[in-house]
Amino acid sequence: MKNVKSWTPYADLVVKNGKIYTVALTIDEIKAGKYDFPILEGGSVAVKDRKIIAVCPRGGDGAYIGPDTKVVDVGGRTVIPGIVDSHTHAMWTGTNLMSVDLSGCKCKQDMLDALAAKAKTVKPGEWVQGLKWNQLSWTDKEMPTRRELDRVCPDNPCYCVRLCYHIAVCNTRALELAGICEDTPNPNGGVYDRDASGALTGILHETGAMTPVASCIPEFTTEQYVRVIELMGREFNKNGITSIIDANLAPEQMRSYNEAKKQGKLHYRANLMYFLDDARGTIPEHLKRLEELVVTGGFGDEMLKLNAIKILLDGIPAVGTAYFREPYKHMPETRGFTTITPEELKLVARKAQEYDWQLACHTVGNAAADVALDAFEAASQISDVRPNRHYLIHHPWPCADQLPRMRELNVGVPVQTTIFHFMGECAILREDQARDGYSCKTYFDNGITVGGSSDSPIGSYDPFLSMYVACTREDSDGVVWGPEHAITPTQALIMYTKNSAFFSHDDDVLGSIEVGNWGDLAVLDRDFIAGDIHDIKNTRVDMTFLGGELVYERADA
Repeated sequence: MKNVKSWTPYADLVVKNGKIYTVALTIDEIKAGKYDFPILEGGSVAVKDRKIIAVCPRGGDGAYIGPDTKVVDVGGRTVIPGIVDSHTHAMWTGTNLMSVDLSGCKCKQDMLDALAAKAKTVKPGEWVQGLKWNQLSWTDKEMPTRRELDRVCPDNPCYCVRLCYHIAVCNTRALELAGICEDTPNPNGGVYDRDASGALTGILHETGAMTPVASCIPEFTTEQYVRVIELMGREFNKNGITSIIDANLAPEQMRSYNEAKKQGKLHYRANLMYFLDDARGTIPEHLKRLEELVVTGGFGDEMLKLNAIKILLDGIPAVGTAYFREPYKHMPETRGFTTITPEELKLVARKAQEYDWQLACHTVGNAAADVALDAFEAASQISDVRPNRHYLIHHPWPCADQLPRMRELNVGVPVQTTIFHFMGECAILREDQARDGYSCKTYFDNGITVGGSSDSPIGSYDPFLSMYVACTREDSDGVVWGPEHAITPTQALIMYTKNSAFFSHDDDVLGSIEVGNWGDLAVLDRDFIAGDIHDIKNTRVDMTFLGGELVYERADA
């Protein structure tokens, strides 16, 4: 009888001699308070056909290395799972690189000067766009007006979005192109700001008012969008990010994602959110579209798939549009509002459950979260094929009575700590809100899945800055708010890996370094888990692997 040699599955890639933070935990274990997982000193990860086939202790990788295996010795450096950003706006971030960055302005005049300089570089009639202005961080705290923009952009329509992306300011020419005049009533889900005399100031509140102006700006072509996707892939990979949930997408942007994938220019796992934009139709019209779609949530593959339906349910505190249980400190005459009625949201939630979609609701105010939880509860009465994971986006101020409901309904929250870091809203909030806001620890302690996310371009897509803020509670001025709400670096890593994968139903294949998972890895220049907590924000990525393919390597690593 002949000897039969057994086949050894050589790996395509072996990353060896690393300090491997596996994050090998289940979501249920994390909810129960388990944060310890195997850490392999001098360990290796073997990847074949884009998936992990072995996670080896020191010296245990020999069986997986063949003549064609790419072996990367990381020299003891830290290796973590590819980072997952559970709520971002990749398309916005990329297209905004074409606009004037106003984030460095110290006063209103700085903003006007920057726009005037831009206007001199474009042809008459071309749009001048700006972004990330924030009057709360200015010395004069004064809102810009259309008349001021008229003076610096006399021959161009001008449109500038605030840091929060819930407010914009435009000049008269832009209003005229949108057909908005002094007699134009406020649209659904938005407000055209007016002065004491009733004249338009040019300030636009929420998407209902912003979209009529923004839609006049010439749309990007598919080719341009593909370039944006390729650009953002480089930026994400540079930061160790291998998977995202991209929100608020228009149909043409979703089509461009598919084109980028066909051209081999999609270098991150993209989960797309279908945005029920009130500027594109009423709730009944959107529900009809959902019924007519031949695809549902989860449709796609490991690189590109549909994730959820997004509803922008309320606004932000800075202008009193977030919906709270109590009146605002700086605007005691209001508690804010929701963009659609509670009954409309219940209709959407039931339809989402019926057609196997997740529903994700932007809820900044705690009263808005009440409305969303009521809708999720109504939807839970409908049987589904895939257990849905409806979730609240932001929800920085949860109430004690909401936490048990969220846990029971399996509702998670992607939190954006860099919004807390940069927005400068603490000054207008009540003391308890400033102290307790954006507490990732509250969710960890209550067994609720909290994901790491940037909400870029509103927050920074640097995940290590976000982790730093979550661990220190420090804002951009160096002030520490509510240090009792700080989490550990290990929890921060869990938040940006395994927990974030929960929101795209990928926690069984992403977010941890385990056999059977996709081979998404990030090699770091330091051990931010065991090192100085104040050094977390300085972490740099040396290499990023997507499905075992090297998609980024730092030149000076």
